[in-house]
Amino acid sequence: MRSIGEMLSGIENGEIEFKQQPNVAMFKTLSAFSNKEGGFVLIGVSDSGEVTGCRCLNSDLKELSDTIVNSLGIHPSIDCMEIEGKSVIRIAVKKSLIPIAYEGRYYSRVGNTTRIMEGEDLRQFFIRDVAWDGLSSNHSPDDIDPETVRLFLGLATRSGRLSAADDLEPVHAVLTRLGLITNGKLNNAGYLLFGKRQPSYSSEYVLRVGRFRDPTIITGDRWIEGNLFQQFQEGEEAIRNFINVRYEITSAQMERQEIWDYPREAIREALVNALIHRDYFKKGQQVVVKVYDDHLWMHNPGGLPPGISVDDLKRSPHSVLRNPLMAKVFYLAGFVEQYGSGIQRMIDACTSNGLSEPVFSSDGFGFTIVIRKDSMSMDYLTGIGLHERQIRAILYVKEHKSISSGEYQKLVEVSSRTAKYELSDLMDRGVLERHGKGRATKYFLKNPNE
Repeated sequence: MRSIGEMLSGIENGEIEFKQQPNVAMFKTLSAFSNKEGGFVLIGVSDSGEVTGCRCLNSDLKELSDTIVNSLGIHPSIDCMEIEGKSVIRIAVKKSLIPIAYEGRYYSRVGNTTRIMEGEDLRQFFIRDVAWDGLSSNHSPDDIDPETVRLFLGLATRSGRLSAADDLEPVHAVLTRLGLITNGKLNNAGYLLFGKRQPSYSSEYVLRVGRFRDPTIITGDRWIEGNLFQQFQEGEEAIRNFINVRYEITSAQMERQEIWDYPREAIREALVNALIHRDYFKKGQQVVVKVYDDHLWMHNPGGLPPGISVDDLKRSPHSVLRNPLMAKVFYLAGFVEQYGSGIQRMIDACTSNGLSEPVFSSDGFGFTIVIRKDSMSMDYLTGIGLHERQIRAILYVKEHKSISSGEYQKLVEVSSRTAKYELSDLMDRGVLERHGKGRATKYFLKNPNE
């Protein structure tokens, strides 16, 4: 942070503005700083850099902070300091991830002047790294569903990520604290996260979940409307209704354990990422989930930014926040563990449950995730007529990655001749494939995609 001496050089520039007292021009300047690289406003200093001083009580600072939050939707750093024996208020704002308007107008800093953005300048500003979720909507706080806000506060309290979360805090105060209200209006994030279920959702912001036998035969279809919390909960329920579950009894606690076609952690992570990272600028498109007999396909209209590939994300995980406000709220609710970890969490969830890694792809149409079912499930193995010894061997390979003829003999207590015959039978059935020669021969699960 710059020193006061540097700030009081007597020259206003692109980062510093002097004001003798708060006024309309100050709010325009704070908008401009937020839309550029950030900056400082010093109150109690004349245009020439002369320290005139101002009243600097705690109540004054609080009132000023509240006014800025309500007028601009930003949370500045405000402090009071003594210069030449007089009180000066310093307001510091950072570059905002979203455009900041004052009374419906957007401002920018050009040299040491604050200017309104209009025409082509404004258009270029909005297509340059603009977050859709921070733009103002036409909805008021009256369009908020209080139950969803209470649900969020409960989740945020349990996650421990929202300081001083209080179920009794007024809804308007909660949304203001989260940066979801500006000038008395909800921004897009506020409305989509917490809005009441109403017809305006159905035209654009919906989630579709379908059960497919093949690309043309649909046996089930869910059209899920509502805010994102409702879409997430009902979407997960719809997916689980379209997939299979079996039950196993754990030997230690003798408790029944649910084993789904796809791990819940991977489904939740994929669904959360689809909802909060989709490109909401694209009209007439939805997040779509298709559940097939052998795989789950999920697509959202929001591909990766130019210059970033799927391999980049897998190699060096980092977060690309298309909708930072929505991502933050889902993080506070505990639905997102850590920014940038989604890809690896899906991979870990699948591989730890005996599934192959999900396949991720990004193109001009959006981002797609494909998760394949366990091709060697118990239902499949018994369905193709394997006997108990062979099934035990397949389960061993799933855990240990491979098996040798000697290991097969010991595992199922058969002769070398029987082991060779039964392993050959598993290869003929397309279950195992052999690698190596002689004593180095190992048998691996055959890739179902080959």
